[in-house]
Amino acid sequence: MDFDVAAWEKEIGRPVPALMAKFFTWLAPYEYGDLGYFELAPENLAGGDAWEGMERWGASTWAFLSLPDGSLVGLCEAVEPPAVVLIGSEGELRTLADSFEAFLLAIDAGETETEIDLPDDERETEQVAARKAFTSWLNKSKIAAPAVSGQFDFSAYAAGDPPERRAPPTQHGAAPAMAPGYLDHIEGMGERLKMLSSLVGRTAADPQLCALAEEVFGKAPPQSIGNAKRDDTIWLTAKKADISFLFSRKVLNPNYAPVQISSKAICPFLDSVFLGEAYSEPVLFGVHGDALWDAIALKLPQHYKETVDEDGEVEKECTLTLDGARDTELKLWMNNGRTNACVQIRQGRELASPEAAKQHNSGAGLFVQWALENGWLERSMFPGQDALIDAMRSRQARPSQLVQLGLTRGLWDTHLTDEPGLRQFASIYFHHMDGIWINADLKAMFGKRQGQYGHDEPVLDDDPVEIYDALFAVFTKQFVAWKQANPQELA
Repeated sequence: MDFDVAAWEKEIGRPVPALMAKFFTWLAPYEYGDLGYFELAPENLAGGDAWEGMERWGASTWAFLSLPDGSLVGLCEAVEPPAVVLIGSEGELRTLADSFEAFLLAIDAGETETEIDLPDDERETEQVAARKAFTSWLNKSKIAAPAVSGQFDFSAYAAGDPPERRAPPTQHGAAPAMAPGYLDHIEGMGERLKMLSSLVGRTAADPQLCALAEEVFGKAPPQSIGNAKRDDTIWLTAKKADISFLFSRKVLNPNYAPVQISSKAICPFLDSVFLGEAYSEPVLFGVHGDALWDAIALKLPQHYKETVDEDGEVEKECTLTLDGARDTELKLWMNNGRTNACVQIRQGRELASPEAAKQHNSGAGLFVQWALENGWLERSMFPGQDALIDAMRSRQARPSQLVQLGLTRGLWDTHLTDEPGLRQFASIYFHHMDGIWINADLKAMFGKRQGQYGHDEPVLDDDPVEIYDALFAVFTKQFVAWKQANPQELA
């Protein structure tokens, strides 16, 4: 990998940091792929507009690597020490490491969460040798991550927040506390899994959660997820850990409203705890792994589901409510011969985002009206809206009124009752699967035009009563046909 300091400094318009120059000089004899799949790619990002907010953050950020999918890895100098950031090919903007030193150590650990990471069991001889040499170079160079005042959220900075670091709370000592007898009603669940279950649903700013994350993963949870990340989750993992944490800023459950901590960032919740293959402590009935299934079939037959896929592979599933007050559940499933387990917040599936639901031409409001008239609207999801819903039922009020007041976080399948097959049908219908799509039906009935982003959209800017009967007949026809074609989904 060729590296010319003078050429780089001419391209990026600033000095190359001394440690970066030292690393790239060491790397020069190696070939592409030896240390991971990336290329040296200096690029001055000032004045660009290809990514959200780039006209502002581009002046303080420049790229030094490119990845196979077209993403860039850059250095953001808006904070000190400069943070290493991902500038994704799909628009994603996020922090990879709080310093260049920390980024080098993440490469060594295989924990950059990019294509730089090479799975241990897939490395070629040259890659194994390069990794050993890199580890030796890091040790000889005495590379250590500098102390920082907190986490830098590039996705929040890119969206418009000031460049700042957020320090997670610190707490050392005992394991997270649980209420006496917590989850004792779950037969044979190990104490560690009870403790982990007690963390699900807490925010990333919870001191006990932060302390455990530091102990298990060597780092604190993400204190914020900014608007420019383009997805709503961040994983917390470590190769030697037997669990992994999934944090989310968008939990589709009415009990978990977003925790806004700035104009452009949200403090995420611990959405799920996944148990890895190495997890060997009791899950249920004093056992774990494949031994769970016989016990579940015997003792919890009402929660046990077994199917055979199209390749003849047996698939098993069990979901068990843990903490009803916090809406958490244990989910177990087997596919490809492997038993998987996680504790998670019970959630719905998004049918229409908050922005889309507000648009008449998404069909969200009209679909809600159709569900209501069939007795399939889950009224408990709309607290304080009984009078409006009654008026809608008699067609004296418009569904767009309920959208504005009751769907501020979007339309979810849990806004519908658990009518056999209905929620699955709704998810398929809104997301263009199984050959059906609400958008296509709306365009067929009302005509189409070019939308804001160049895609065709239905010509539908209102929700008058006059269109209900004809449109609802289409919805009903699609639901009936889908149920007939998918009887297995009605159980």
